[in-house]
Amino acid sequence: MTTTSLQTAHTAERTSPIPAWGEILLVVATFSLVRLIPGFEYPGPVALIASTLVITILLRLRGEGWNSLGLRGPKSFGDVLKGAGMVVLVFVGAAIANAIAMTVLPALLGAAAEREFMDVSTFPKYLIMMGIVWTTASFCEEMVFRGFLMHRAVEVLGARRFAWLFAALFQTVLFGLVHAYQGIGGIVTTGLVGLTFGLMYLIARRNLWPTIIGHGLVNTFGITVLHLQATGAINTSGLG
Repeated sequence: MTTTSLQTAHTAERTSPIPAWGEILLVVATFSLVRLIPGFEYPGPVALIASTLVITILLRLRGEGWNSLGLRGPKSFGDVLKGAGMVVLVFVGAAIANAIAMTVLPALLGAAAEREFMDVSTFPKYLIMMGIVWTTASFCEEMVFRGFLMHRAVEVLGARRFAWLFAALFQTVLFGLVHAYQGIGGIVTTGLVGLTFGLMYLIARRNLWPTIIGHGLVNTFGITVLHLQATGAINTSGLG
């Protein structure tokens, strides 16, 4: 074998991608392990950042970037209008999913349907949560769950009918479970919202921006309501 052939073989071996199922396990393990590291006040966001970095490396090994998972900007003014319409659909869809959960779960689970949230009773804590909302809770969650996990789940399933719908259900389960700190009600509610985000991601032709922005707006609304409730500015039961 010539020197050139050896270099080519070495490069191919170095950049050979990990199987899709292996990538899924690696990212899930990264998230789970980093979240268990003591000392972080906000372990979930830190785990999401670590998972996003791992996915970025995995994409580089494939010779790809985040655009391959849907992080694509608009190419025309028409795309901007369509994207804005999708953002509205994401917001409305998540609101409907949340309303359904708030209506049905109390009858099924009783007190267990109550969700637990991070403390946003002061304005500084509210600002911290807003920072988390528009970084890890919108960008990272959408890129990890809707972008990465759905694409790799479809790759594992192969060219099967309804593969993308199965992928949406797969990420729904994981998305609900990572919100287990909110209790059973939180798992189910965020799972339903995650399913909505997954379906909207498909409707948007697997473009992440509508779900990223819609996700951020949904969380901004919910956390603002929680902050106003905690400070006594409003007294609206059942929201959030």
